[in-house]
This record gives sequence, structure tokens and C-alpha cells, in this order.
Amino acid sequence: MARATVSQNTFTAGELDPRLAARHDYDGYYKGAQTLNNVVCLGQGGVKRRGGMKYIDTLTDTDIRLVTFEFNVTQTYLLVFANVKMYVYKDGVKQTNLNGSGNDYITTPWNATQIKEVSFTQSADTLIICHNSHAPRKIVRSGSHTAWTLSTITFSYYPTFDFDQNYDGNTFAIGSGWDSVGSDVTVTCNASGKITADHVGGMFEGNGGVVRIASQTSTTLTGKVLKEFVNANTLDGVDCSLEEPVWSATHGYPNAVTFHESRLWMGNSTARPQTLWGSVIGEFFSFDRGVGGDDEALDITLDTDQVNAIYHIISGRHLQIFTSGGEFHIPERPIKPSSVSVLRQTRFGALKAVKPIGVDGATMFIQRNGKQVREFIFTYAENSYVSSEVNLLAPHITSSPVSMASQTGDVENEGNYLFIVNGDGTMGVFITNRAEKVTAWTKYTTSGLIKDVAVVEDIVYVYVQRTINSATVYHIEAIDNTYYTDASKQVTQSSSVTVTGLAHLNGQSCRVRADASVMDNATPSGGSITLARAATNIEVGLNYDIEIKTMPSNITLDSGPISVKKRRISRVSAQLHESSGIKVNGKPLPMRGLGANVLGQAPVVFTGIKSIPILGYSKTAQITVTQTDPLPLTLLGLTLEVQVTG
Repeated sequence: MARATVSQNTFTAGELDPRLAARHDYDGYYKGAQTLNNVVCLGQGGVKRRGGMKYIDTLTDTDIRLVTFEFNVTQTYLLVFANVKMYVYKDGVKQTNLNGSGNDYITTPWNATQIKEVSFTQSADTLIICHNSHAPRKIVRSGSHTAWTLSTITFSYYPTFDFDQNYDGNTFAIGSGWDSVGSDVTVTCNASGKITADHVGGMFEGNGGVVRIASQTSTTLTGKVLKEFVNANTLDGVDCSLEEPVWSATHGYPNAVTFHESRLWMGNSTARPQTLWGSVIGEFFSFDRGVGGDDEALDITLDTDQVNAIYHIISGRHLQIFTSGGEFHIPERPIKPSSVSVLRQTRFGALKAVKPIGVDGATMFIQRNGKQVREFIFTYAENSYVSSEVNLLAPHITSSPVSMASQTGDVENEGNYLFIVNGDGTMGVFITNRAEKVTAWTKYTTSGLIKDVAVVEDIVYVYVQRTINSATVYHIEAIDNTYYTDASKQVTQSSSVTVTGLAHLNGQSCRVRADASVMDNATPSGGSITLARAATNIEVGLNYDIEIKTMPSNITLDSGPISVKKRRISRVSAQLHESSGIKVNGKPLPMRGLGANVLGQAPVVFTGIKSIPILGYSKTAQITVTQTDPLPLTLLGLTLEVQVTG
């Protein structure tokens, strides 16, 4: 009987696709795992139990949208958009009596379907929100946690476009003032129907002159001369342009928005889905093209070999444009009307429903098929952007994504994390640390369906559909590394057997942690439970299980590989850090030794190496580490002692 030792001292490749089971030649094979459920990969290489989900609030809304609002380090908010209403949360507390109305919400124009389609961007204390069916709005925090203003944006000048473009056979007569910039002038068409009220706010151009239209009566428009005409001759219609505001109830409104280089950028109106508009520099609500000066507004239409409806505009190293058919950027810095170009970089197309987001120097986006997660990143070697597939080795982690958020690494979270909510209610979690070559996927599951995610000041908020006491409920919860259960509540009190504040869990069997010990399950009634013994620090919530399963072991002896031979793992050694309550292949890993005064004490939190013998033969020689109790777990590595028969 031959013997071999297999070691795995890192999990920095994350959970791997099952179709990689035979890829023993892949460098990341023994850095990954077949299953990593409800754990997070650490930058140092180990895996740690994910934080529990702290209960925040219960809402009655089936569909919501979580939006981050961050003015400064002390003024950060979670905005929750539901059907024609918006809630405001500060530090996990719902703000009430908003604007002195007596309501805990602000009325909005977006219904339950539209809130999933809106685009938004923020500058200072102003959040801009766009949707094709509504005029753009702005949300402004007005000096206190409960003072918020939602209003339709008043643009000093709209972008304009000639939707008719057919004036053959028409003539336009120019009135007095044609030769003086700033003068009032009239322009009269020889036929009715060409000049309408829709043209107010638009532009008339011809014979070298430009007029901004201020009013309209029958066949005549009146406006200001922006650029004088060559002469006062009556103009032939084929040489004229009669533009009207692009955004209106008739032509629709923009549905993509961002700030970049002191301009407000908007794109994808209903009638002009391939057009991008940039405001006057420093004047976000003015899209006055003027005479094309460097600081004036501009518009760009993506004239390509296919339809490329603009879905997202992202401010990064350059202005990035994600469309239905490909990824573009504007290379010029700064961007000027006199010299602007749009370059297609890749041809994958983005998913409209999920906004791309910056992570670790790249812009992450979901490919339009809803399967691949790609990073759009500039490479100096090629002097262009590439769109690499970041879930190539774990495509099963993402499934019909509906939401995405990111968390920047800090003292507690050593990597940069990407959270992707899937259509099946799970959440894929991606850690990346480019400098340390860490790229790993894991999956979060809970006793319910995760519906949305947002990150506010490094706090990860989720919207979760749960079944509590046979009823469907909707919770706002926050992932917290100091919690060990979901939908949970922590209470610190004078030593007592009674725990209150649990109304959201009434009738549901819950796990209980009391002074770091796991107690018997309890079912809240009337918002409270009674403990078997008095305790001071208590946590009550829903359980979630941990599973870590290694890839099949491939062992090569002097006689060659043994992939088809039976093998037995005779012993497993686990390198742990501050861990307890762990099972290996279903067998509890002993943490407590013998001695006096060990009974009735809290579970031992162990750091070091623990070993356990394993019985039985298999052809895969895999190890499954599980944890079913709400206790700490950090697994740094595994060593397998394997016996081979035959």
C-alpha cells in the first residue's frame, strides 16, 4: 500500500467550476475548491465564515432598489426605492417624518418596474436619476437626515435635434435683427405644420446663422440670434435645420447618466438611443452647444455597423460607454467639442439591468447574455481597453444577475469585493487583489432569497425575501462580521433569561448564541424568548450552514498517476485560526481537551493544527469541512495523508 501527502495551504482561486475536476495541470487547482458556500476568501489565502445578516427593517414591498447616497464620511445613507416611494436609512435606522410630512417615505414617479431600470449618479449632495419614461429628477439632501427634496431638473438649455430633416419645397423668411448676435429675430415658414410648439427651446440654423427658439406662433418662430446670418435672403428649406429639444414626452428621456470632467453626461433617449450628450463645463444643467467652444456642450452619436443603444456611462480613466453591442471609450482628455472621438474597444455588449461598477482599477460589467462577468481595463501594453472574463473558472457562481455592488478593501477586509445578486436568490462574491494575484469566487446562500445589494460606507446591505412562520416577508439586513446568524438581533443586557425585540421572528425556530455559547433553538412569541439560563450578550437569528469541499485529489507516485485507483484518506490535519464547531467529512473535529472545569464552558476557540482520522475508501479523496452551529471559523489550510490500494 502506497502512501502520499497532499497539502492545500491557500484558497485564493476560490470555488472552481465542476468541469475543472480533471484539470490537475491547472496551477490554481490546489488553490481552489469544489464548494465554498457561505465563506469569504481572505487575501492571506484562507477562508472565513461570512458575517451574519443583521436585521434592519421589514418592508411590505416585493420589488425595491437599494441606492447608496454618500455626501461625506458622516453623511451616508441607504436610499430604498419602492413602488412610487423612497425610504431613507441612516446608520441602519429608518428616518421618519421626512420633510415634516408625517410620512416615512417620499413620493416618487417611478413604479415597481421602473425602479429596476433607472440610472443614477451623484455629485456632492445631489443624486441624479434618469428613466426613459420620466423627465430627469434630482434628489438633494437639504441639511438634515430627514430633509430631502425630489424635483424635476430644470435645464437652462436642452440638447436639440432635427427630427424632421425634410424641408424640401419649404422656404424660411428671416426678419430684422438677423445681423446682430443677441438680437430678437423672427423666422417664418411658407407652410404650416413645420414649425410647432415642440420646437420651443430648439435651434434654427441656415445661411450661416443660428437662432435659439424662444416662442412659436402658427408658422413663425421667435428667438435670439446666436450667430448672425450671411444675409437676409429667404432661405431654401434644403439648406436649413429646425431642431427641437431631444428630451420630451414625445421623444422620451435619457436613461444613462454620469459626471465626468466637470460635465454631466447623459445618453440613450427613447428616440436617440445611440446618442451621448455632455453638458457645458461646470454648468451641469445646461446643454447649450453655442458655437462649439471648448467649454460648451456637445453631443456624440455612435455611428457603427450595428445598433449600439447606450446602456451605461461610467467615469473612469476615460469616459467609458457600455452599449448593447460593445464597449467604447473617449480617449481625449479633456473632452472638447472641437476634437472628440469615440473608439470601440470590445464587442461583448453589456446587460442593461445591472450597472457596471469600479473594482480594483477595472470596471466590472455583466455581459448582455447575463452569464459572463467581465472587467473593462486599460492596458499600457496595447494602449487600449480589454474585457477579460473574470468568472471563466467559476461561471456557475453567477446566474441571471439582477444587482451588483462593490466593497473596497480595508483593515478588516483585505481584498476588494464584488457582490452579485443572482436571479435564483443567491449571491456570488468575488475577491480581487491585483497586486497579490488574488482572484476568487464564493457563494452566499441564506434561508430565503437575496433580491438586491448595496454598499454604504463599507457596510453591505441586502434586501431579502424570507419565509417566517409560513408567511412571506421582506427584510433589509446588513452583513456584519460580528454576527453569526441571519435576520438576527443582538442584545446586550443585564443578566436575564428574557430577550425582547424579536417580533420580526415571531413563530420561527431560531438559533441562539448566549455569551458565546450555542443554546437550544428557541421560537419567539410576542417578540421575546426565554433562555434556559440567564445571559448578558445574546444573538437570536436564522441559521446558515458552512461548506468547504476540496477538489478531487490527484496523486502521482513513482509508478505514475493514481486517478483511477481507490484511495483512503487516513488522516486530515486542519490549520485553523480562532475556530470552533467544525466537522470534517461529517466527523466533529475535537477542540476541547480533557481536564477540570471544562464542562458548562463556552466552546473553545482554537488556533493551530487539529488532526482527525478518516475511514473509508473513495476514488476522489475529497474533504468536506462543514459547520452547522453559529460559531467562528477560519480555515487556513488542509493536509491529507492518503493511502492508495492496488
